[in-house]
Amino acid sequence: MSRIAFMLLMLSSIAGCSNTPASVSDRSQPPDIRIKNHRVEVGETLYSIAWRYDLSIYDLARANSLVTPYTINPGQKLSLVVTKIQHAVTAGDTLFSIASKYDLAVEGLAAQNSLSPPYLITPGQILSLDLRSTLPSKSQVIRTADVATSEPINRTSPRLRPQAKLISKPLVYSSNWEWKWPVDGQVVETFNPSKLQKGIKLKASNGSQVRAAAPGNVVYAGSGLRGYGRLIIIKHSDILLSAYANNDKLLVSVGQSVTQADVISSLGVDGTMYFEIRKDGDPVNPISYLK
Repeated sequence: MSRIAFMLLMLSSIAGCSNTPASVSDRSQPPDIRIKNHRVEVGETLYSIAWRYDLSIYDLARANSLVTPYTINPGQKLSLVVTKIQHAVTAGDTLFSIASKYDLAVEGLAAQNSLSPPYLITPGQILSLDLRSTLPSKSQVIRTADVATSEPINRTSPRLRPQAKLISKPLVYSSNWEWKWPVDGQVVETFNPSKLQKGIKLKASNGSQVRAAAPGNVVYAGSGLRGYGRLIIIKHSDILLSAYANNDKLLVSVGQSVTQADVISSLGVDGTMYFEIRKDGDPVNPISYLK
């Protein structure tokens, strides 16, 4: 074959390739694979499970027909599929009649839907209904040991004996407070949900004492939540919770009320602590809250 003929053949082959683009694999994201159920393990509480899956405890409780004190048992299967309850306002509806229909507190229903007195609503308006605004029963008695037992109860442990007391009224949460830094340290990792950083990491001195960032009630204290080490979760209101992870020693128990002056834990020799704030189940930037 002459050199000219060879060159013509090569050019023809290249032109043919250019008319047939190479196949490209589909780079679209696969459909979201979400876990729909959870099997309760020893040491878990409804609060720790809701925290693990970024859910509001009230939504999780409603999805599983649970009421206070949200008692769950090892081996129990919980649904993680939560739905929001809504009501379409019709002619003749009032906020009071809707609250009565669903056995809700008017004030709670109004607050969730950003309504102020005289609570005017219009036909066609969609209202969100939240389990947390349910009126508590006057005869309701909460056993703190059953609210959220984060560790198997040692009947001989004097530290856990106070949990056996009965509370004859619902827990009351403080108001008119400001968030305080839980430990005196430097922020070494910032809030970045896109990188799965749902809180901040603080570097303090060895063995530093940790205080509650806000007054509230301890709803979890244990080491059963993977990736958090020894963890404390404090409930500050119906929608706000905070978490203190990677502690060396836990100094509070489930059911205990704490103030911002109370030491709740101590850090290890590296002095590193992980801190989160959740609002209605969603992680928020703690820096926006801390003063």
